[in-house]
Amino acid sequence: MLLRNLDLMAQNKFNVFHWHMVDSESFPYDSTTFPNLAAKGAYTPKHIYRQADVKRVVDFARLRGIRVVVEFDTPGHTGAWGLGQPGLLSDCFTSSGSPTLPNLIDPTKNETYTFLAALFQEVLNVFPDNYIHLGGDEVGGTAIDCWLNNPRILKFMKDNGFGNDTTLLENYYFKRLLPIIQNIGSHKKPIVWQEVLDNKVVAPGVIAHVWKGDTYDDMLTEMEAVTKAGHYAIMSSCWYLNYIKYGNDWGYVDYPLKINRGMYYECDPTGFKGTDEQKQRVLGGEAIMFGEYVDATNLIPRLWPRASAVGERLWSDPAQTVSPDVAWPRLHEFRCRMMRRGYPVEPPNLPTYCPSPFEADYEFDE
Repeated sequence: MLLRNLDLMAQNKFNVFHWHMVDSESFPYDSTTFPNLAAKGAYTPKHIYRQADVKRVVDFARLRGIRVVVEFDTPGHTGAWGLGQPGLLSDCFTSSGSPTLPNLIDPTKNETYTFLAALFQEVLNVFPDNYIHLGGDEVGGTAIDCWLNNPRILKFMKDNGFGNDTTLLENYYFKRLLPIIQNIGSHKKPIVWQEVLDNKVVAPGVIAHVWKGDTYDDMLTEMEAVTKAGHYAIMSSCWYLNYIKYGNDWGYVDYPLKINRGMYYECDPTGFKGTDEQKQRVLGGEAIMFGEYVDATNLIPRLWPRASAVGERLWSDPAQTVSPDVAWPRLHEFRCRMMRRGYPVEPPNLPTYCPSPFEADYEFDE
């Protein structure tokens, strides 16, 4: 499925595959340094990416002009990590003291950073790209159970002058993690989700990945803030393709206070108020497809041709790609081309039919 999707990415001019490989639910990466991470953290022994699989994906992508940037999201979203690395995660408790499932790395232990150094030493060798995504999102809610309600960690916070402010402990974590990455490969450029920088982590050279915002104005405000702080930035807020609604949702999304604003086409990562120098720091945009309700059975039809609209918006002349009304005939024609190659991509707008029949015979047999 990954290879088929990479082929579609190449057809649609996407040049980076951001591989969110591990998360709370599963650790499928087969580490040779820490084999128990996948042996105990993957869904099943069949749901594992061995290093030969990774190499195949990286090589397949490279031949199609696509770079593979892997993400190992920490310190949150790490529940599956703890199954294969005892002691890595914080013990978590409700406000009444009842234990809950751990899902957050314990940043107070020196052993944590010894483990991370060894793991990323391997990961940065397996994935050759100059960029590495370190995550950093959605720590806040989990931090109450796993840090504030943990007496040992709360004592560490108070002893270090953090009080009850979990963002300061998160800052402490990243201030120790980022030098580890730089020591392994000084040419590696770390990317983090926007919360890390919103929480005032001092991290020169870190790239901001903007993904939040209740309104379009909120999204642009965040882009303005991170670029003003001197960071390069990537924008994804407009293009969360795992969210669907009735109709041609690639054309319009009803934001609060921004009713019927054209979403995929009218969104501009450089549309914020700021200097030319700030806008030069915008590296581009990224279409997102998280897998809470997506697997191999529905990935391609949900992603395409909705992602085609994102690719066209980011690569083509803005003057010709701001109107979803003008775009849908182009998407219909391109959908037919993808179908002729055997891909079950959904209609862009109402039932429309291609002149050639669907031919599902395009495979990647070796």
